[in-house]
Amino acid sequence: MTSPLAAGPVRLDHVGILVRDLDSARTHWCDRFGVEVARTVDVPAMSLSAAFLNVAGAEVELYTVHDEDALDAALGGAPAKLDHVALRLHRADGAELVGCVIRGPGRADPIAEPILMGDATHVWTEPPGIDVLLQLIRPAG
Repeated sequence: MTSPLAAGPVRLDHVGILVRDLDSARTHWCDRFGVEVARTVDVPAMSLSAAFLNVAGAEVELYTVHDEDALDAALGGAPAKLDHVALRLHRADGAELVGCVIRGPGRADPIAEPILMGDATHVWTEPPGIDVLLQLIRPAG
C-alpha cells in the first residue's frame, strides 16, 4: 500500500456545518465575526446550497439540504450542527476508502460511488478508527 504522503500531504479543506436556515446562518456568522463569503455553491442534483466563509485563510462551509425530511432527520430539532471535516487528498487511488461506507452530503444513506464535482470526487464517510464524519476530496481520475 502506498503511503498517504507519497503524493503530497493531506490538507484541511474546510469544516462543514449543516444548517436549517442558510441565509440566517450566513448573516449571523458574517455579522458576529466580520467574515466574508468566499463563494456560494448550489447543487440542484444533490438538493443542496452552501456558503463558504473565509476565516483567516481557512474555510467554514455553511450548507443546507432542500429535502425537508433529510434535513429533519439530520438535525432533529436543532438549527445547526457540526457535520464534517473535509480533507483534500493528493492521490486518486481510493485506498483511504477501504472498509468504508460512502454516502452523500447531509444524508446517512450509502451511495454507490464518489460524486464528481468540478475536477475532484467527493465522498462522506466515517472511517473505522477515525469515528468522525469526513468529506474526502480527491483528484478525479
